[in-house]
Amino acid sequence: MPVDLVQVDPRILVLDRTGSQFPFSRGVMATSLLATGVPTEEAYRLASLVQARLLHHGRTEIHADEVIGVAHTTLVEHAISPEVADRWMAWRDARRSGRPIVIVVGGAPGVGKSTIATRLAVRLGITRVVPTDAIRETLRLVVPSIALPELHASTAELFDHPVLAGDITDSGFERFERLCDGVGDATAAVASRLANDKRSVILEGVHLRPGEMTSQLARHPARPIVVERLVVVDRSRHHGQNLAQRGGPEASDAGRHLDRFEVIRAIQAHLTRSARAAGIATVDARTATDLTQKLVDEVTAQLSAPISDAVVTPTAS
Repeated sequence: MPVDLVQVDPRILVLDRTGSQFPFSRGVMATSLLATGVPTEEAYRLASLVQARLLHHGRTEIHADEVIGVAHTTLVEHAISPEVADRWMAWRDARRSGRPIVIVVGGAPGVGKSTIATRLAVRLGITRVVPTDAIRETLRLVVPSIALPELHASTAELFDHPVLAGDITDSGFERFERLCDGVGDATAAVASRLANDKRSVILEGVHLRPGEMTSQLARHPARPIVVERLVVVDRSRHHGQNLAQRGGPEASDAGRHLDRFEVIRAIQAHLTRSARAAGIATVDARTATDLTQKLVDEVTAQLSAPISDAVVTPTAS
């Protein structure tokens, strides 16, 4: 069910802090509620209740702060969980704090990173999603193969040795780590520039070494709130199905990835070990139904932490 941002009600005029006037939008209210993790239908139900309560007040103009109060009361009384109201208010505080939010979604090829990143962008209202594949393609135009040969091969092709007893030779991982160094540094530079402008972003890709973005942005003057997750697919069969079902522009990659499936599974195991060492939580793509709530809770927890501890301390789950 798509979110309609133009469902405005001219009977309810909202005044912001500058004195500007705009009509209440049920679609905008529903969109803001998606960050709490509620289903889209539930978000619209609650937004409709907020709209009805505002109309019941019988006033043609209402200040934005009053709308927030009415919305919070409505959520407390009618949401499916009492946590929805608190989470909505906390997320509003996070977005209005001025601190940029950086969500990092890493994982091996075929685990569903792009799908999860897109879903999070809609739910969290973060309009910028930066895939590391795009950064790698840009770097290929300016960095010659003699300087960084790993940049000019696919991730799976870095492992040119046979799979032995379910493992991959160390040289493949050395090349993979060099690729992560190059692409990761460029991605961190993009995130840093966005943080300078107080802009939030979702980063996704196989080249995001767990914990690296947290470390690179730890001393940024904008004090960005960084939350990282490593996406995995625990069952090998499900992972293979994900790769086989790729369509559109990625369809040509599906066969090549399936041919190197053992390599891709080894990459996932390698990233999982790195995540465990860095204290970054992993999430199975097939059971990530509460991921939005967990990310919002982690962001708001960092927001309320003392300034000396405000830089994210990764926690495993």
